[in-house]
Amino acid sequence: MSEKPAVAQMPDEEVLKLSLQNPASFKTILDRYEAAFLRRARMILGEREEAQDVVVETFTKIYLKGHQFRPQPGASFKSWAYKILTNTAFSYYKKLKREQGYRIELSEVAWAGVG
Repeated sequence: MSEKPAVAQMPDEEVLKLSLQNPASFKTILDRYEAAFLRRARMILGEREEAQDVVVETFTKIYLKGHQFRPQPGASFKSWAYKILTNTAFSYYKKLKREQGYRIELSEVAWAGVG
């Protein structure tokens, strides 16, 4: 009889599925993506405190919409999660622009994730 692999060794898709039954497992997703998501959010918003808020909101959306995730050819959990992050960050950017007249020049790299 073989043991289940440790959560840390599981692919992202399996960790997400497991976390829907055992929320503590979602920490593995946080650990894997938090630093990279923060870099991406800062690329879009600049060095603003709100970048951390965008990352927290992104993880919340990923968890709440986790039951909707379906692996597809050419699309992984990672691409799905980054799409949520990018959309959340750009929505926040638009809100800042509308409310505060905030404007930054976005690099081509930042725009590459829009869609």
